[in-house]
Amino acid sequence: MAYYPIVVDLRGKKCLVVGGGQVALRKVRSLLETSANVTVIAREIVPQLTQMKGVELIAREYNRGDVKGFTLVFAATDNHEVNKLVAEDAAANGIPVNVVDCPELCSFIVPAVVRRGDLLIAVTTCGKSPALSRRIREEIGARYGSEYELLVDLLGKLRPIAKSKFPSQKDREKALKRIIESDVVELLRKGLISEAEKRAMECFESTSEL
Repeated sequence: MAYYPIVVDLRGKKCLVVGGGQVALRKVRSLLETSANVTVIAREIVPQLTQMKGVELIAREYNRGDVKGFTLVFAATDNHEVNKLVAEDAAANGIPVNVVDCPELCSFIVPAVVRRGDLLIAVTTCGKSPALSRRIREEIGARYGSEYELLVDLLGKLRPIAKSKFPSQKDREKALKRIIESDVVELLRKGLISEAEKRAMECFESTSEL
């Protein structure tokens, strides 16, 4: 099965997590990182969830129809029948649903993610081996440190300057490529922010040499 990769803006969107254990906790944490509005329905809820701000907790069993009004739904209980009910309910209401450890009930799957600010790197085996996805994520995480968050922010600041300085898209791409391939990231890794910004501007000035 071929999945279509997509990045979704969940800011302010209502997301439902059915389940109150450790798996549900991980789902809630990842959703909160996106500034989603999260609701949890579960009869038993781990203490960490009760301490989270911005999460609506409903301490009861899931009832048919609970999915209505949500943008995304996650079924994360240890009861297959409950998870199946949530999946069927979401499908009937046209709502994307992810069922933990059961790809055949999912309408979308969640990749293993490396997040460095606005740099988001996702890895998936399309549900065939989450363990391999995690292993690759760890390797990528070791390769791309916090300096890449700074690099993305810097490139974001320079993008409008590049647009005004270089009317041609080809020339803009050359300028940004030169920055990426320069020692700017090394300067950022050392915490030399002002030096990195200066070096990036020098790359702009010498774009014609590429």
